[in-house]
Amino acid sequence: MTVKTAPGAQIGFRAYIWQFKSGVVAVAAAEAAGHAGFALGDGSIALRPFATPDADTTRRLVAHPDAALLCMAASPDGQGFVSGGDDGRVMLTTVAGEGSELAVVPRKWVEHVAVADNGSGILYAAGKRVGLLDARGAAIATFDDHPSTVTGIVFNPKGKRFAVSHYGGVTLWWAKAEAQPAKRLAWKSSHVAVTWSPDGKFVMTATQENEMHGWRLADSADMRMSGYPTKPRSLSWARDGRWLATSGAEVVVVWDCKGKGPMGSAPLELSRGAIVTTVACHPRHGLIASGDVNGQLKLGRINDQSSIDLERLGNAPVTALSWSADGRYLLAGAEDGTAGILDFGTA
Repeated sequence: MTVKTAPGAQIGFRAYIWQFKSGVVAVAAAEAAGHAGFALGDGSIALRPFATPDADTTRRLVAHPDAALLCMAASPDGQGFVSGGDDGRVMLTTVAGEGSELAVVPRKWVEHVAVADNGSGILYAAGKRVGLLDARGAAIATFDDHPSTVTGIVFNPKGKRFAVSHYGGVTLWWAKAEAQPAKRLAWKSSHVAVTWSPDGKFVMTATQENEMHGWRLADSADMRMSGYPTKPRSLSWARDGRWLATSGAEVVVVWDCKGKGPMGSAPLELSRGAIVTTVACHPRHGLIASGDVNGQLKLGRINDQSSIDLERLGNAPVTALSWSADGRYLLAGAEDGTAGILDFGTA
């Protein structure tokens, strides 16, 4: 446990760091239950209470027995977590330790889950299939009309539509049970991640060719942003939808998405160092947390492009970052099982 005040900034924080035997796949805050969740590759979810993160013991929830956990998100009610595994199961696991199977796709891996920002629904992806569930986990519909394996899923800000990335572009669906035609946003490339802007104007993807691609939904216009040395797999929006932070370079690349979009303009560059692997925009302020291939966590500020070192999670790549809804806590996890909570309420 360490307590620090960032040099040259009025930002104080307390860091709680520990080690698990399995790598951290994802992190999320079960806000209503007051716990941080760390999804581990061994099929379990490790819990730490926000009230006492320095507690000597960590509670473990076995979400996927005898299977690898591949993805996780906080449940719509904030009382637990939705996860997917290589057992083909979508599980809902509460902080109290109660587990229930929401869906199963035999002989497939559930590699992606997503929960609507307003808590209205849940998505999961396995192979070419995307399943839509309501907030309680009841099945609404399945969508199989995708040209290849699904690589990413995301709801729009109101939870009424969702986007699915795959080879050749993105497919947009309405979040409803009625039969509907697929709406394709086409671009010949392998798209490896997808995000929808908080203002609803843009759908953006990361591609296998070390680029960003996007569509302005008002007129389906294409946008292409290149120059990355590696794939920008981690994407995070500022709350107002103006700024899109991305990994994939030796800086946090931040695109200005005001007006007609970022194409043709130079991005901001924050937190220079090693290759950035994860990014997470603060939910209230113009700050961006990042983690790199060497385990270093940094915090960048958009308005003056300054940055500070926060903490180091061992020496392995940072694999997961997430803020609590109020922006007080930063959750982080690394490939070697190092994990931590940074509490910014100490300033």
